Amino acid sequence: MAERGEVVLRAEQVVAGYVKGLPIVHGASLEVAHGEVVTIIGPNGAGKSTLMKAIAGLVGIESGRVVLRGQDVTGRSADQVVSAGLGYVPQTGNVFTTLTIHENLRVGGHLLRGEMAARLERAYQSFPVLAQKRADRARTLSGGQRQMLAIARALMTDPSVVMLDEPTAGLAPKVVQEVFERLRVLAGQGVAVLLVEQNAKGALRHSDRGIVLVEGRNHLEGPAAALLADPAVGAAFLGGAGVRRAAA
Repeated sequence: MAERGEVVLRAEQVVAGYVKGLPIVHGASLEVAHGEVVTIIGPNGAGKSTLMKAIAGLVGIESGRVVLRGQDVTGRSADQVVSAGLGYVPQTGNVFTTLTIHENLRVGGHLLRGEMAARLERAYQSFPVLAQKRADRARTLSGGQRQMLAIARALMTDPSVVMLDEPTAGLAPKVVQEVFERLRVLAGQGVAVLLVEQNAKGALRHSDRGIVLVEGRNHLEGPAAALLADPAVGAAFLGGAGVRRAAA
C-alpha cells in the first residue's frame, strides 16, 4: 500500500439520524486521504449509509463534525457540501432515467461556470461507453452502465472526495470488477474514494483501508489486507473465516 496522502475528508464523533433524539450513528469517525480508497463494512442496520448521508448533508448531525478540505461543513446543505468538493453517488435513484446521458451529465455539472464543455469532454473520454450512447435515455442503459453514468455525473464538479453507497448492488460479477477497477483508477488520479459495500470481500480487495461499523459505532479499522486476513472479521462480516483460512 502506498504512503497515505493528505487527509481530505474527516468525520469526527458524528451522531446522526433521521429523527432528532433517535440517532442511528453514535459517534462514528473516519478519515479518507487523497488517492485512497476506504470501504465501510458492517451488518445491516449498522448506520453505514446514514453516516454517508450525514457527511453529504442529507441527514441531520446532532453532534460531532465533518471537515472537508480543511473546511468545517457540518450541518451544511447538500449543495453546499458539493460546492465544497464532495461527490455523492446514492445506491438508488442515482440517474434521471427520462433524461439522456448527456442531459444527466449536464445536470451533474449544474454548479459549473464556464467549464461545462471541458468537463463533458473529460467525462466522455473517461467513460467511452457513455460517449457512444450520449443521446440515449438513461433508462436504456444496463445496470453497470447506469452506475458508470452515476459516477461520471458525480465527477462533473471535479470533487476531491467521491462517496458511493453500494455501487455494485445487483450487478453481474464482471461488471462488479469493472466498477471496483474504475474506483481504483479514480484514486490513482488523486481522488479520495469512500464507499459502503455489502460485497465486503470484493471491496476490501480493491481498498487501502477498511472500517467496520457496528450499531453506529467504529468497531474495527485498519489496512484492508489485514481485515481480509483476520479470521474474526471473516467470520463476522465477510461470510467466512477470512481469506487465508478460506484458501487453506
